Amino acid sequence: MYRTLMLSSLWLVVSFTVVNAQTFQEVVESEDKDVWYAYLAKHDMNACHEDLSLLSAAAKTGNIPLLKVLLRAGANVDQSCSGKETPLMLATAYSQNHAAKMLLRSGADPMHQDALQRNTFDLALENENFPLFNHLIRTDGHSLAEPDGPFLFRQEGNRLAHLQIVKSKKNKIRTVTAALEGPFYYNKVWKCHDKDGEELFSFNIRKKPEPVPAEFASPEKLLAISDIEGNFDAFANLLKGNEVINDDYEWTYGRGHLVLVGDFFDRGPQVTEALWLVYKLEAEAEKAGGRVHFILGNHETMNLRGDFRYVEPKYFVHASLFNLQYAHLYAPNSILGEWLRTKNTMVKIGETLFCHGGISQDFAKRQLSIKRVNDLTRKYIDADPVRVRNDDAAKAIFNTSKGILWYRGYVQKKTNSEKVAKSLDFYEARNIVVGHTPVNEISQLYDGRVIAIDVPHNMGEEHQQALLIEYNQMYAVGMHGKRRLLNASTAKITP
Repeated sequence: MYRTLMLSSLWLVVSFTVVNAQTFQEVVESEDKDVWYAYLAKHDMNACHEDLSLLSAAAKTGNIPLLKVLLRAGANVDQSCSGKETPLMLATAYSQNHAAKMLLRSGADPMHQDALQRNTFDLALENENFPLFNHLIRTDGHSLAEPDGPFLFRQEGNRLAHLQIVKSKKNKIRTVTAALEGPFYYNKVWKCHDKDGEELFSFNIRKKPEPVPAEFASPEKLLAISDIEGNFDAFANLLKGNEVINDDYEWTYGRGHLVLVGDFFDRGPQVTEALWLVYKLEAEAEKAGGRVHFILGNHETMNLRGDFRYVEPKYFVHASLFNLQYAHLYAPNSILGEWLRTKNTMVKIGETLFCHGGISQDFAKRQLSIKRVNDLTRKYIDADPVRVRNDDAAKAIFNTSKGILWYRGYVQKKTNSEKVAKSLDFYEARNIVVGHTPVNEISQLYDGRVIAIDVPHNMGEEHQQALLIEYNQMYAVGMHGKRRLLNASTAKITP
């Protein structure tokens, strides 16, 4: 109370001694406390000037003395203008870490979301502000923890390590760790839970997987989905709505094929659940005479190769709860990690080729067979970048603009129908299905040669689409199974 009265009195005195009114920008740039107090005596300290409050501006520029004055005066630490970044978020984005830590000590909420639904953890990763991200993990990471797992690891002596995050009956997050003697763990039933701790589905683990074939005859029906990015609900809804699974998450697609065209990792909050569901369905489909094809995208290879730019922050927290680095969750000795490392990057089913990004003209010139591409990806997925650069074919695969995992030229109109047809001729394919580059709706491009299926699943039901190929006819289907016939003659690029 005394401090507030003293500060108010000082503002009144200074307001009479400063003749010229100060602008918002002059106050932010000034190092003169008299200027600040004079301005505050006449203005609301929490008022927004375009997209910034005074506290936000001080945080963004790292004006620590002004920040201290405003915090002592009771400025709103979570003030956001126009629904955008809070002072903490701006300090994070502009690497003003001293300011960010002061705001955190003053009660700033790191979970506040901006207009793009990013929180402070997200911004720290996005801007590669790792020192602040690690500080957030240590001080506020607990707020991100949710039920997750299981994370299973093969160990010496035919043992299996089991790590899992669960929710207790009192809604408290706790960790479970155990070690099981083999081979009895193959008979154990493992369970996945939703964020509220409710069981989703159960599964059994299998013996060490081997690389799978990459060329198949056309089935009567095939459903293709890409770029789920941790959106488990959209994934499950599409599978249920198109009768691939039932309400108990069991395979009901018979001899049909499910093709997953990469990027199930990153951005979304339920990556683990989505991966285990694919793992479970793969075995059930094969038993029924069907197939699940999990094709690696750029985000799968990024996670396996140590590039974590887009990882949902909670997964760093979850790893830290077990005193692990995030990379260990998908290490070669983990059940999911060893399984992912057997996957293909190119698959051909009938006359349709599937890969995550596409085939650039630079890549097409190398005339790498499907088998060669898949073998090289598996060979170099854990290799040092120097080794990759020293192998021209591997370098072409992992190239971040023209490689098959990253190429965006189809949707960005960087080629034409003739060149697309020529590159497909080498693979004896009539068309190619790709993800990676977002489109508003599933579309046939380049006279039907390219089918782009990366729709924004996180933007509502109307965007939750899959590609259905049935008796060689192509449809876009929604989460309720409603079909839209694809027509190459009227197709348009809709990025």
